[in-house]
Amino acid sequence: MRLLVCVAIGLFGCGPRGASKASPKGDPVTVLPIGPPLATPGERMSYKLTLKGVDLGTFSLSVGNVVDLDGTQTVVVQTQAKSGGLASLVADIDDQFTSWIDIKTGRPRRFEVFEHADRKSKDKDHIIVDFVARTATGVPVNYGVNDEPLKTLTQPVTQKDIWDYNAFLLAIRGWEGEKGSTATLEVFRSRYIWRMAITLGGKGNLVTDLGELPVLRFDAVTTKIDRNGQPWAGQEQRTFTLWISDDDDRVPLKLDATSDMGSISMDIVDYQPGTGARLRP
Repeated sequence: MRLLVCVAIGLFGCGPRGASKASPKGDPVTVLPIGPPLATPGERMSYKLTLKGVDLGTFSLSVGNVVDLDGTQTVVVQTQAKSGGLASLVADIDDQFTSWIDIKTGRPRRFEVFEHADRKSKDKDHIIVDFVARTATGVPVNYGVNDEPLKTLTQPVTQKDIWDYNAFLLAIRGWEGEKGSTATLEVFRSRYIWRMAITLGGKGNLVTDLGELPVLRFDAVTTKIDRNGQPWAGQEQRTFTLWISDDDDRVPLKLDATSDMGSISMDIVDYQPGTGARLRP
């Protein structure tokens, strides 16, 4: 059920039709920090997914160990979306998204996806985005179904830094700036890319299952990009709002959007701080 996955990964493609017409393109006003990602091995975040208050399933983010990837030290970050409640009656979803993120720069090196190709099928798309192999024309995307040999296509990109959404979430955790600061990003959801204009909003407080916490708000407009590097024909721009705790942990607490089907939310239900040393001191 792609709705479940859309909620889980920041609501790309699940926002309201007729969203803001501001075009998220061009050079960023603010570049996200270059440096160790704000993450701790063993750290884990768990969320509930709801549509108009009805349970859709769960989403989790886990920070793994530091491993060598082709000579570069990377931290493994995995997210998982699982259907539950009424959604599990429609489709049994268990999708996984794994990133290898450079511990010196915070930039992604590899992004691997196993997700259901269709809610009526048990087939799974297998995608590997190879950021390291970026060329002048774009980023190689390897894709196939189940265990079949992978094919390769090139996704055109325009920004200096290209993200997957796991790396994006870690980078946003470490973004320090003034209210109203903006950045233009290109973020892989799976084999497709979304161009995002994101703005650092104001501070406030948010009531969560973990208590009432101080927060920073981020507002974004996203556009799906086709294989020619242009906005996807017939695809409306989408919006979402993200709240992150305004404290030393900088935990993503909530994601919200209004979809064609109603109000969609992802709310934190548990946070484990991890047992290793934080990668960013």
